[in-house]
Parts: sequence; C-alpha cells; structure tokens
Amino acid sequence: MTYNLITTGQDLPARLAPVLAEVFGLSLGDVDVSEESDFDSRNWDAEVTCEYAAVRGDLNWSVSIYATDAVRSHPSEETLALKVARSLGVAVLFPGTETVPSVWRVATPRGGLTHARVTEPESESEGLTVEAVEEAIPEFPRATVTKFSDIIKEFQLPCKVTDAYLPEGIAEGLREVRALLVNWERLTVRMTTDWPPSAWYPASLYVEDLELRDHLDGALDQLPAGERQAAEEALAKIDQTYRGLTVEDGGENLSRAAGVPIAGRAWYWHRRPMNPPWDHPRA
Repeated sequence: MTYNLITTGQDLPARLAPVLAEVFGLSLGDVDVSEESDFDSRNWDAEVTCEYAAVRGDLNWSVSIYATDAVRSHPSEETLALKVARSLGVAVLFPGTETVPSVWRVATPRGGLTHARVTEPESESEGLTVEAVEEAIPEFPRATVTKFSDIIKEFQLPCKVTDAYLPEGIAEGLREVRALLVNWERLTVRMTTDWPPSAWYPASLYVEDLELRDHLDGALDQLPAGERQAAEEALAKIDQTYRGLTVEDGGENLSRAAGVPIAGRAWYWHRRPMNPPWDHPRA
C-alpha cells in the first residue's frame, strides 16, 4: 500500500522512521527512510520504505511511503497523517476522497482534520502555496479561511433506498428518475451524517436539491404504469425520512438564507433541517 503526503517541518526526515515503525507495528530496522535520489545506502529489505524530497513554498517535504504485503497493519492515509502530525508537530497534507485535484485534506499537530487548497508553482522559482483552508491553521498564516463548496457534491454518499428499488443498470427510461432519487436521498444522508465533508452546506446547494425534487413528480408521470411503482415507493420512503429530519417553519429560514421566495412552492420547501448547516458552519 502506498501513502502520499506533503508536510511542513524542516527536520522531518530525520525524525520520521520511529513514527513509521510505531504506526506499522515494526522494529526500527524494518523501516527505511531515504531521500528519493539515494539508491546506494537504502535498506532494500525493509518492510516499509519512505522516499522524501524537499519542496519549496508553504510546505517542506513530499513524502511517499510504501508498505509491503507482509506488513500486518495497514492504517488508512488519514490515520497515518494524524499520527505523523501529532508525533512530529507538523501539518500533514494527504489526498482527499473528493475528485478536486487542488484540494487536500490536512491533519494538524493538534489532532484536527480539515481541507486546504494548494496552488502548484507556475515556474521553477516558485513553490507550493497553501492558498486557502477551511479552518485556521497556524502553520499556514497567510492562507484565507473559507469553506470549499466545490468538494461537497464530489463527496460520495450511499443511497440504500434508491439502490434497493432502482438498482444501477436499470432500463434507460428509468435513469433520469433514478438520478433525481439519488440526489434527493443524498440530501437526507447528508443530514444524518452531519453534512460531510465539512459539517456545512450552503443554502444555495440546498435550493438546488429542492429544485431537483420539484422535477421528480413530473418525471414519474412520464413513466409507464408498470415502471412507476418501484420509483414511487422509493420516493415515499425518502420523503418520509426528509420529514423526520426537518421541521415546519413556512420556509422562513431558507428564504432568508438563500434569498428565494417560498410562497406557493411544494411542502418540502416549507421545512428546514433541525440545525440549518448554513447558519452555523464549523468554525
């Protein structure tokens, strides 16, 4: 298994081997930490090998770690990043699950996890720039603190109800309905899982979800009677879940947050989440 990290910390390579030995449950002799161009003094028999290279800018090191199949403990990239960050007092960036290339997850020395947007250098004389972070990180004092709305829709969420009634690979005529049901169910999953990945959800995206829900009834009406029942049953279950996760407020909170009129809209527009995620984003 391979792990790719970018870190702060001027003297990180000299202190990394004991941490890796602890994380992977190995003796120090089974871990090799070498500069990426050093092929002569490596321990080629090591169970865990680590190559590092200096980088410029707001970060100091690019680190690639490989654990062989013989290693019993294979922690997640998140677990490894948190251990390195806490043990060595550095900020550790690692790839996120979202498909936004410029956004990395960050493990902090204080045990926190957040996101950072990293700008690649435009010339050889420049370095990596941590342009923005979702939470203030002392290691990156020049970074703007802001939320990243572009990673929200990329975050993968399960849709068990839709999958049960309209599994992938269904007839082409049902695919539009399935896509609309998936989006509607994902909204309920977001509510039950504290609005991942950042415990925040902008009102504008919530409005988009409700607008797509508006299209569902019309899309269902276009289906032949024989294909409609499963989709209607799935929608009824998701609607029931949505009701249980929201409260009636006449649409006042959403209207104020998004600046959209609510009067005359369907029932789900007149309900808000128990704790609206656009009111109190994680600081």
